Amino acid sequence: MAEQQEAGLSDQYTRASPWPIPVVLGIVISEIGIVFDGLLPVAVGGLLLFAVSVVGILRESDFSRTLWKPALVVAVLFGAAGGALYGWTAADARGLALLGSAVVVAAGSLAAFLYETERL
Repeated sequence: MAEQQEAGLSDQYTRASPWPIPVVLGIVISEIGIVFDGLLPVAVGGLLLFAVSVVGILRESDFSRTLWKPALVVAVLFGAAGGALYGWTAADARGLALLGSAVVVAAGSLAAFLYETERL
């Protein structure tokens, strides 16, 4: 009798990735927080959802063996972009949202580092 395989997209990929939907939702939620005045925490939350999704994609596709390294890269990119937007453009809200997200993602990267190296 032939073995029954788990249903999936192909023989190589046995399941679909859940990350595309949170990526899109993160971008949309962050833009809603920027467009509607006074919803800066919503923008930060959307950017955090986007950042977590990017880190998840990189980990799931084996581009990274850890969670803390891509999270730290995302935090640095968010911080650099946020600082540039806040300092050199009139997009203050977008810059602040990116800077706030960078701080939270950097803290998450530190927590992931401590957990993965068993120092926590």
